[in-house]
Amino acid sequence: MVTRGTPTGMRREFDREAPAYDRTARASMPGYSDLHRTLIWGIPFVATRSFRVLELGVGTGTLTARILEGFPHAHLTGIDLSPQMITRARTKLRPYRERFELSAGDLATFEEGTYDVVVSALAIHHLSDVEKWRLFRRVYRCLAPGGYFGDADDHLPEDSIFDTRYAQIASMLPAPGGRTGAWTSPQEVWHGHEKFDHPSTLTAELAALERAGFRHVGVPWRFFGQAVVWAYR
Repeated sequence: MVTRGTPTGMRREFDREAPAYDRTARASMPGYSDLHRTLIWGIPFVATRSFRVLELGVGTGTLTARILEGFPHAHLTGIDLSPQMITRARTKLRPYRERFELSAGDLATFEEGTYDVVVSALAIHHLSDVEKWRLFRRVYRCLAPGGYFGDADDHLPEDSIFDTRYAQIASMLPAPGGRTGAWTSPQEVWHGHEKFDHPSTLTAELAALERAGFRHVGVPWRFFGQAVVWAYR
């Protein structure tokens, strides 16, 4: 029997969530747009430059579309565990259809190539710590010199009292317009994936990136349990 904590279980869960994902994500994460904007700001190339991007966990293509729109000469390769998410991403990305390739697969075992930029939003926390640290080493290996890795993700607070306080705040925030879907408050969304999630502390992630070889690592944005990390090779 396959449990919901396995990759197969995750795939089924995100396939199920795909139709409402965009609405739920924006409604349950007050910093959703800022998170994506800051991740893109880390890209160290001008818009007229041609470069290669790898996106780990494309979801419905929200970040993908913003990158392809902002960098008209970029070409993006994306991977996501959920075929239904990819189907929705392909629809969203039709205006850029000559400049991207998407495939279904486990982001922990992506096929290595050479890229100038690797990005991931709200995906890597689904991996165990061992898988995350191994992934960071693989990302470093596939980046060209001067390349950028941007990770926008959920993180555990260093002090558990803050996690408790975040949950209290989330429980007081109603879903916009009342109960309009399968959830009643951001708390249900924030904690509903705990059976799949393995967030690390921000301190642990920064240390792992430095061990992987990244020489310049920083945190330009942080909001409650979410943070954007910039790492440059």
